Amino acid sequence: MGALKRHAGKVTGAVLALVLVAAGVIGWGGFYERWQTRRLVQRACDGVLPVHQVLALLGDRDLTRGRSDDEDGGDRVGALDDPETGLRVQCTVLREVERNAGKPVRDGSVTVTVSGVPTPNREGRRDGLYPGTRFDLPPAPLGQGWNGAVSTGTESAYTAVLSDCRGRASDLLVTAAVKVDERSLDNPRHRPAFSRIATATATEAARRYVCDTPLGRPLATAPPLSVSKDEYVTPAQARGTCAGVPARGKRVARAWEATGGPAPLEECHLGDSQGHPPYVLRAGYGPYAEDGKYQAFERRDEKAPAGARAGELLTAGYWTSTTCDGGQQAFFTVAPAGGGAYRPAEQPADDLAYERAALKAFAERSAKAHGCPAPPAPPASGEAER
Repeated sequence: MGALKRHAGKVTGAVLALVLVAAGVIGWGGFYERWQTRRLVQRACDGVLPVHQVLALLGDRDLTRGRSDDEDGGDRVGALDDPETGLRVQCTVLREVERNAGKPVRDGSVTVTVSGVPTPNREGRRDGLYPGTRFDLPPAPLGQGWNGAVSTGTESAYTAVLSDCRGRASDLLVTAAVKVDERSLDNPRHRPAFSRIATATATEAARRYVCDTPLGRPLATAPPLSVSKDEYVTPAQARGTCAGVPARGKRVARAWEATGGPAPLEECHLGDSQGHPPYVLRAGYGPYAEDGKYQAFERRDEKAPAGARAGELLTAGYWTSTTCDGGQQAFFTVAPAGGGAYRPAEQPADDLAYERAALKAFAERSAKAHGCPAPPAPPASGEAER
């Protein structure tokens, strides 16, 4: 009987040892996976990603790196103030949960780009010089001391932060596109986490690339949502980016605008009495002025008329510009909604007159809000700039 008890004790001890070893292996495996995940995020985007914020959004498991656009597989190209290539850093961190694995599939991603401004490397940029410059509805100013803009779509949130690098030839533009399936963009408790990716990256990028810039406050409150399709006002009621833009009967009876302080990218969308959008007005400062000119002219292998500060777009619409304190450029356009359409051979004179009047009002308000000189009114076809 004693021998049997001793044998049973040995078996129990062996089983317990196996259980402890298995638990240790599982525990070590989980620890190792989390360590690998943290290491992956730390190495992404030249080391400027905020690791804690990214992991808080995406979790510490099932993360992978998206493919880099750089042929060498790295995230960084060039350097700040590089006169030939400028600085461009880009990376994507993905959460891809295995399908059919008996657990909910909740994908997510964080894509961050850090760009030197202006960019001398303009080759192959058919979609634009900088990411995140086109939105379905007007973006909102980030506020809280940051020079930035926020746009929310049905699935993703976009945040752009522009940093003025004092004493440097280049500035820094940080953009972050965040998508997390289980976090609603409409929930104000979630939105600060999306924009903190951009503000924290901007803070670390300023340190890493030696950009002496004023930083905003930690995002204690939720950044504003972009205006929705249901949040229109009449032009006479507009108090934000559409303030002062004239109505035009049923043809221009609604306005979608952003409210709050100035941002590096501002828009006003106009609609008819049925909500169909005939015109979009855009104001771009710094990198977005550069990108606006690129979209209007260089991308089509054209150049703006030498010495001109306003005129007709190569496609339908008009443009005007001004130079702000410190040499920062500002570029303003009015164009048919959707863009890309060429001007009809014969367009009613009153349509053209309205486009010029709308752009004049929009550009003057925006320039004043940014402390910039008023841009010239766009001239009528065949007229010299006033």
